[in-house]
Amino acid sequence: MPASAALLALAFAVAPGTGLAGARVTPSGPAVAENLLRIELHLDRPLAAPLDMQHVVLFDGAGAPVRDAFLDLPLSDRSGRTITLLLHPGRIKSGVGPNVALGPALRSGQSVTLRIDDPQLGRPLAQRWLVTAPLRQRIDPGQWQVLAVRRGGRQPLRVIAPAALDGAAARQIAIQGPDGRRLPGTATFADGEREWRFTPTRRWRPGAYLLRIHPRLEDPQGNRLCSAFEQAGQSAQLCQDEGRVAFVIE
Repeated sequence: MPASAALLALAFAVAPGTGLAGARVTPSGPAVAENLLRIELHLDRPLAAPLDMQHVVLFDGAGAPVRDAFLDLPLSDRSGRTITLLLHPGRIKSGVGPNVALGPALRSGQSVTLRIDDPQLGRPLAQRWLVTAPLRQRIDPGQWQVLAVRRGGRQPLRVIAPAALDGAAARQIAIQGPDGRRLPGTATFADGEREWRFTPTRRWRPGAYLLRIHPRLEDPQGNRLCSAFEQAGQSAQLCQDEGRVAFVIE
């Protein structure tokens, strides 16, 4: 068996989302867009040292490593528990040098497997995706579906987006209550980051509510409310404008 095939077989032997206790990868759904920009590793505790990118490999469907897929610098949030892996932006943007010379790192219709075997994780972590067509549109909250909840209860409010949002962005969406104040509660993602769920601290009251979306909310392709990643800086919509979706609880 070729070495690349052996590595891929080992990657498939590890269940997606396993490894260090609490470690998981987003996007967590079964598919990613061809122009995927970021992959995030979520940990229950910070690593003792920066993630070693020599131990981060993306394999194509034939088991061969994808050359020059990532930037060499992983980005950690302030807590150290979320590490962002950036795919090479130059291979994503149409007409840019690396895109012309090498083509996109991901190709629609194929499958890819991410493997992370940094010894700090304790055991290898792997995630497999089917690559779908690129998503090059800005995020449009007008296409989100807010599922009704009943007054007097504390059932989660569910908001369904047409495509996955950034896995670390659950807190960038908030709810304004009938009194104009932000509702306290817990926000999480489900269904491969396509569904945002909010469980209020207090019972739902009847009235008019607003879903408020932070201007910096992105999807895994780097698209924002103001523009698509490919068109950054070309949109008439200001990137400090938040998104809003109104809904009513009767």
